[in-house]
Amino acid sequence: MRLQVFHRTRYIYRVPVSDSYNEVRLRPVTNDTSRLEFFLLNVQPPVKLRHFRDSYLNYVHFFEISEPHRELSIEAQCTINTTSPYREGLPAGVEMGALALLEDDMLREFLDSSRYVGISPELWKLGLDITAGCTDVFTAAQQIRTYIRQNWTYAPNTTTASTHVSEVVESRSGVCQDFTHLMIGICRAIGIPARYVSGYLFNGGDASLRGAQASHAWCEIYVPGKGWFGLDPTNDTLADERHIKIATGRDYNDAAPVSGRFVGAQGATAALQVDLRIEELPP
Repeated sequence: MRLQVFHRTRYIYRVPVSDSYNEVRLRPVTNDTSRLEFFLLNVQPPVKLRHFRDSYLNYVHFFEISEPHRELSIEAQCTINTTSPYREGLPAGVEMGALALLEDDMLREFLDSSRYVGISPELWKLGLDITAGCTDVFTAAQQIRTYIRQNWTYAPNTTTASTHVSEVVESRSGVCQDFTHLMIGICRAIGIPARYVSGYLFNGGDASLRGAQASHAWCEIYVPGKGWFGLDPTNDTLADERHIKIATGRDYNDAAPVSGRFVGAQGATAALQVDLRIEELPP
């Protein structure tokens, strides 16, 4: 698919703020299933943009605004060609026992607890119950994905960016970020390396797909000998050519599209406005 994306995040502060420092992860990943044609990042007030690659190889822009300001606007535009990572079939046929043989130290952090995903006995038991009798790694992950979709309620505006997976387990509700954290936690608890993906979802007019109105999130699991593959627990689907991958990490904290801090007077809160448009272009 050839897709055009416009994404604007706008902060409106109640009182002037200053010394604002921000990191943005909005440039799509480029790999064999994602070819970036065009990318433009525009910030108002005007700033000098710098960039680096973080420890997860995400492309990170950062900037500082020292003078007082009442608004901050971050606009990202891109044109990207996507193909499904599953075009040659599902990565089936890898036994669960292969997970015990993993020796890559780089995978360790995707098996341990992280800021928003704590590995608990409750998640471990849940994972064992969901995958009882399953011997295939990818099939087990699919069962976890489907179980979340069937047993948790999609409830916008009921959680925040700092909601921990333990709260999601208790409330049995949340949004794409929460369901992704939940799937990551269950997978890690039973030994499947799992990581967080932030990006966009093109629904193509399919109103049944959830999470296409703003930044989306899904889970990637590591299949020994085959690599990373994405699963979307919010929609109980594969992460395919409709999913535009932006950043990965242990959880939301590593892959947040926009993060930052500022100095302001007491009560200097901000109203947030997000505008996202995705259109399919001719090949």
